[in-house]
Amino acid sequence: MSVAPWMTQFARIGDREHMLPDPSVLWLKAKLLQTVSETNRVSRPMDVVQMIAYMVVAGGWAAVLLWRWPAIEHWLRSFTPAGMMQSVARAETVSMSFMALVFVLASGTVMLALHTILAEE
Repeated sequence: MSVAPWMTQFARIGDREHMLPDPSVLWLKAKLLQTVSETNRVSRPMDVVQMIAYMVVAGGWAAVLLWRWPAIEHWLRSFTPAGMMQSVARAETVSMSFMALVFVLASGTVMLALHTILAEE
């Protein structure tokens, strides 16, 4: 039994389990990470503005719901055939200021949703 061939083969095995990657690949990864961190740094103020806009719209919806909750609850309970006929007979209307506020809040909600969807692409 010869030990010399086995020792020669053993000597050719690298000390490392994983060989080091190519330096150009490391440089490319570092540049990509630098670009990502710069992009995050630059977009941070816009992210803050977007979060504030979310809070304003959510607060607006909460205020509208609290302000008009009795009317909304009455309206929801009237979703029966008899309730709808009574509402039509009484000719219940909603104020223009309430409709304008709901329109503004709905528009803001849609704009924020579209901005969020399109900003991810």
